[in-house]
Amino acid sequence: MIAKDTKWSWVILAAVTFIMFLEAAILKAFSVLLPDLKEQLSSQTWVIGSFISIITGWGYVLGLSAGPLKKRFGARVCLMVSGLVSSCGLIICACATNVNLLLLGMIPTGFMLFQENVSVGIIPEYFEKYYDLAVSIYCFNTSSAIIISPLFTQMFLDIYGWRGTALMLCGLNMHSILCGALVTHQEHQIPRQLEKHELLPTRHDDISHKDDQSSKSGFKIFKTVFKTFSFNLLTSIPFIARVILPAIVYGWTFASWLIYIVSFALSNGASMKQSAVVATCGGIGNAIIKIVLPYLNSILTYRQLMYIASFVMAVSLGLTTVFYGVIGMSLASFFFCSGIGIIGTVLYFAIKEVVDEDQYTNAVAWYHVFYGFAMIGGALVTGLIFDTTGSFILSFTLLAAVSLLIAVSLGLEEIWAAVNKNKNIQI
Repeated sequence: MIAKDTKWSWVILAAVTFIMFLEAAILKAFSVLLPDLKEQLSSQTWVIGSFISIITGWGYVLGLSAGPLKKRFGARVCLMVSGLVSSCGLIICACATNVNLLLLGMIPTGFMLFQENVSVGIIPEYFEKYYDLAVSIYCFNTSSAIIISPLFTQMFLDIYGWRGTALMLCGLNMHSILCGALVTHQEHQIPRQLEKHELLPTRHDDISHKDDQSSKSGFKIFKTVFKTFSFNLLTSIPFIARVILPAIVYGWTFASWLIYIVSFALSNGASMKQSAVVATCGGIGNAIIKIVLPYLNSILTYRQLMYIASFVMAVSLGLTTVFYGVIGMSLASFFFCSGIGIIGTVLYFAIKEVVDEDQYTNAVAWYHVFYGFAMIGGALVTGLIFDTTGSFILSFTLLAAVSLLIAVSLGLEEIWAAVNKNKNIQI
């Protein structure tokens, strides 16, 4: 394993950051393609939106295996193989003639998100002193992708159509294979020597001892699986309050905005290019907040930043239902994505604080699992409400209320900690 905080560490960071830039850009591109996919495949808004969210949901569920697979094969192999599989999925999407084939293509495309679990899991292996800065740089890819992707996707859409655009996205995604090749292969751990009591019984051992060992084998397997995937994190109140619940809110609200903001702007009378500008303004807000976030993190705790982000997201989503003009929607997108940028970054700080380093990759995987399922739920419910009511007003009002749950979660955890502290003092 290479030393931390070296020049090569920054090369590794650049490689995984570019991989995640491609992932975020492709996801945002599909939101721009949504109206054309809906029309060409004769489907409904909620169906296409849910299919797009499956990329994230399915990909993050796969992320549970990122830790064990990374230990077994190394980060390089995991990144390169998942890049190849996701590129094949994009080819299937480009050739889809109905929603069933589109879904078939979305499933392998979800391996893009598997790459994220591997990528962010290796950052602590390469950085110690500059960890916070490395995470901030890594998370900046989402901002730049949201800024660039809508405009270029619309340009490609006008020239090549949605199928040609999907093939262009596939070509871009193939670069993740090359970036994955730059990641230094992590040597496998040398198997430890078996203790005397772990050795297989010999012919001189008592038969009852064999029976006892076999009866415990099932429990040992369960214990190994429990430890391998760090299921104990799901019983940790700090991890639930600071990571899981905020991740659910983050996924639910961000997926709804990411997938439907273009359709929302179109429904309010904006042109396709104006709708792309609305989405781009969100990316600009996300980028600016991540540039100043290292400074904010030096004067505020990550919990305070999460409180601020929760209220900013709620207010901006609420104002989205009031201001229907392009400028109003652009400003709302700007501030909403500013809040999203804070949450998406400081969640990694929260994980590093509440878990041990050997559980970091699994903790990130669990965070992404809940985030992914929330993205599927948010996309499904938001699209279904639109198809039912013919408007996004109710959907975005509910999203504003959901955003406040981050502050509620952190507040309840503080109350729980204070109560436990008082009990310990009395004892």
